[in-house]
Amino acid sequence: MIDRSQTTDDCLSASDRWGVESVKTSLAPLIRNAEATLVELNCGEVMVPMIIPDLIRRIDPRLRSWVTCMESAAIGYVMDEWRSISRPSRGQMAVAKALGALSSCGPWRRAVQEGNLPFTTTLRCQGSEAALWKILPELRERLPDRPFIVRNILDDRFPERLPEGGTLLPARVVYRWDFSRGEIPDATNFKTDRNHFRRSGLVLIEDGEFDEGRVIEALRLYDLLYRQRHSMRNPDFTPEFIALGRSRGWLRLCGLVDPESGKLMAFGERREVEGISAPPMIGYDTTLSSKARLYRHIFAMLAEGALERGLELNISSGAGEFKRLRGYLPVLERLVAFPALRGPRRWSDRTILSMTGKCTRHFTVESMIAAGG
Repeated sequence: MIDRSQTTDDCLSASDRWGVESVKTSLAPLIRNAEATLVELNCGEVMVPMIIPDLIRRIDPRLRSWVTCMESAAIGYVMDEWRSISRPSRGQMAVAKALGALSSCGPWRRAVQEGNLPFTTTLRCQGSEAALWKILPELRERLPDRPFIVRNILDDRFPERLPEGGTLLPARVVYRWDFSRGEIPDATNFKTDRNHFRRSGLVLIEDGEFDEGRVIEALRLYDLLYRQRHSMRNPDFTPEFIALGRSRGWLRLCGLVDPESGKLMAFGERREVEGISAPPMIGYDTTLSSKARLYRHIFAMLAEGALERGLELNISSGAGEFKRLRGYLPVLERLVAFPALRGPRRWSDRTILSMTGKCTRHFTVESMIAAGG
């Protein structure tokens, strides 16, 4: 069996033919429920990230971070999210659970994620997109016992030709609006939220105003929303990870502060890549009454920022009805899965991926919204 250090070193050596340096970071100390290594392959002028799950597991599978462990994403996280946003029937749950269990012990097992940082959404520049598809065949040869996954694929960033052996699968519905045109959604709820936000009296703070204390406050708000309300399989970030993300340029925080108490009430993220912003994390004090409108204020804050800077805003998945009522447009996000090139599971993985692809080939934005997306 290949141990963890050999696996990571093999991935690093995959970049040797391009004569570039790579950076390796263990995520275990930075994300409390992660067991993986982040490798940053510096391919010329662009960086291609890769998440390599550890082979030795110590964390309870029910708590494992889904963004670093695709087995957790395939069954547990999907079930958690579905329960939080809709009321699936027993039959729907049984079918979804069966498919998830089949996938979790098959093509997702210890899968390497290429092109993704440990967030729900990773923005990639055009150069990074091109590089990840170019080096993927070489990386698969270097790690022939591992499946590979590429997440966060939208139609306008899809390669002209899918690499050999890949299966394209629907992943989720995300919501977008292009504020670069200088127009806002023609939706009453959007305009109402915008007016309430402007009259809220909350003070906007930018990334430079987030000291260590503010970061700890933000993580508490993130935990209340993402982990306590939705799923404990969401990543349990530490202040050290946030510091790393900010220093690497992965995160640009913003927040709303109560002017009287000085308390951080809500926060979001404003990083942009080639005219697109897609906050990978937000948070607010869920213990307060909905009359505080904090969830609405977050999206109004993000929309104002996108409008000011002329950006397209991708506000990710979840709370679909809320986002549609505010005029955001639903788009189908996909992933591509590649089975291992060798090993005892390669044939079963190919079969499972083929079956899953056939079962989901007719999935559309409309059908996924009907299921709660």
